[in-house]
Amino acid sequence: MVDQSYLDDKYFIDTSIYNCPFCNRRHVSYHVASKRTFDWTTKKNCYVYFVKCHSCQNISMHLSYQDLRIYKYGNYGQDAAFRFDLGPDCVKKLDEKFFYSVPTSFFVLDNRIPKILRELMTEAEGCLKSNYLTGGSACARKLIYELGVLQNAIGDTYEDRIKSLKNINKDVDSAYFDTLLTIQQVTSTKVHEKAYDGWESKHLRLILSSLLEILNEIYVVPAVRDDKRKTILKLKKEIFGTNTPGEASKKNKGQ
Repeated sequence: MVDQSYLDDKYFIDTSIYNCPFCNRRHVSYHVASKRTFDWTTKKNCYVYFVKCHSCQNISMHLSYQDLRIYKYGNYGQDAAFRFDLGPDCVKKLDEKFFYSVPTSFFVLDNRIPKILRELMTEAEGCLKSNYLTGGSACARKLIYELGVLQNAIGDTYEDRIKSLKNINKDVDSAYFDTLLTIQQVTSTKVHEKAYDGWESKHLRLILSSLLEILNEIYVVPAVRDDKRKTILKLKKEIFGTNTPGEASKKNKGQ
């Protein structure tokens, strides 16, 4: 079967299914609650689309410079419900039509990740949405610094601290740390003093994606694994009691 996990990295899957940024549920139904427009500049309009989740009922906001067509397909409760009216090719790229969304990312960071790291990641993603590359990279560097403090990483430079983090967290795929080392803007001390040559949003997106995976691998995956282990042990105890069948058999033989 074809791997479609990349869809989990999108806001909108199609015109009726999306990943909710509030309840953090994947592939739930939604509708466009309303559409507005305002003057971004004297010569440029901006279009606002309010989207309602059918699971948690919360409404997110999405900005676009494109006047995307919508049509009424029915009612949701007492309110009119709309959907995007797009061709097949456009539906696949619906997520790309929006330059800014609130919440800024559907990646609702797990509470097991320290608050300071969550805040820096959210701020960096907001900068990426607005194409504020200098601010986004500064947040990424600060995140690496704070992660290093929490993990007791050593080193006088960012490159040294990243290598130390890689050595400390041997269970995390080293490719994520190696990716950070390949982006000069993360490790260079010239981040504030000189302009970036060839620094683009794709580089910042790669950095944030790598950092997100690192945070999940360090703080979330082990906790989830431990929760599952506890659940299995609890279930086993409910079924077999204090001793497993094998332990009970050994005890009987001893008697």
